[in-house]
Amino acid sequence: MEEVVRTRRVQTDIFYNGVDANIYISDTLSDFQYDDSTDESDSISITIGDADEKWSGVWIPYKGDKISAGIKLEDWEGEGTGQGFYCGEFIVDSFRLSGPPQKVVVEGVSSPVDLDFKETTRTQTWEKVTIHQIAAEIASRYGLTLVYDTGQEITLEREEQNGETDSRYLQELCNKYGMGMKVYLSQIIIWSYEEYEVQEPVAVIEREAVRKWEYKGSIQGTYTGARVRYADPKKGKKVEAFIGREGRVLSVNEKAESVADAERIGKNALRNANRKEVTMELTLFPDKPIPAACTVRLVGFDKMDGIYFVTQASHRVSRKEYSIRLSLYQISTDANTVGQTSGGTK
Repeated sequence: MEEVVRTRRVQTDIFYNGVDANIYISDTLSDFQYDDSTDESDSISITIGDADEKWSGVWIPYKGDKISAGIKLEDWEGEGTGQGFYCGEFIVDSFRLSGPPQKVVVEGVSSPVDLDFKETTRTQTWEKVTIHQIAAEIASRYGLTLVYDTGQEITLEREEQNGETDSRYLQELCNKYGMGMKVYLSQIIIWSYEEYEVQEPVAVIEREAVRKWEYKGSIQGTYTGARVRYADPKKGKKVEAFIGREGRVLSVNEKAESVADAERIGKNALRNANRKEVTMELTLFPDKPIPAACTVRLVGFDKMDGIYFVTQASHRVSRKEYSIRLSLYQISTDANTVGQTSGGTK
């Protein structure tokens, strides 16, 4: 009996300014990359052959053009099966033309249609407000939906935005309190790293399935404890809070409202710094798409096995081949890194 060989197929699904572009570029698209990241805006890069020189003429891109992009996987888990992976909506922020032979590279970022979110600075003060409320106010300013995917309701007595864009300010505020923030599909999504790190892995990645990998361990820029110093305006004193253990101590100078708030800030600063202690980069041909902001389990890597958090997933379609490059950090099980606290005044 002849063995039936199943051929997996992959293709992109691209709409440009609302027009189905697939029929125009399917034969000339040579490379597509989608970067799904927890630390910066998602982005895409599309490389297209331009022998007819349309992209330097009637099709020339403009900043602010809109791209909707996805990846289609056909016969992926058996004949007649398929699955889709929607990358999102993007705004063109740059393009390059080169030759010969002539080609165009169009690059876009995930962002609200209203570019003021990333470009216009603002000064504002809130009193007795939660981070949830601040994020909701900023989201509504741009017609975005807020997805506040965390059980943390952190109340701040006084919070100030001083000459920063709404995008940068909200990103820094979330980072200060151990949360991630990104814009996706006309939504501002906020989550807790601590809560996401304990979720069940979305995939088990075996060493045999990995095309290339690199493991890195470093103590440079990592710490055993954090010391937070701030001024208490009510008491007129300098206050200090310590979390973790002595050794390599991270000094944190952030505004805090109480010793408990300072300890929370120190804990998150320590976590943020120590994510670089053990990192992994790997490229694989996946059985299914793997997104950023999730956990995966690595097996077959000996002492490097464990649970890792995905900080970036770069999906690439090149000559009908689909691969993912993952950037990971290992989730620490060392309770001592956040286990000890003390507070006092100076």
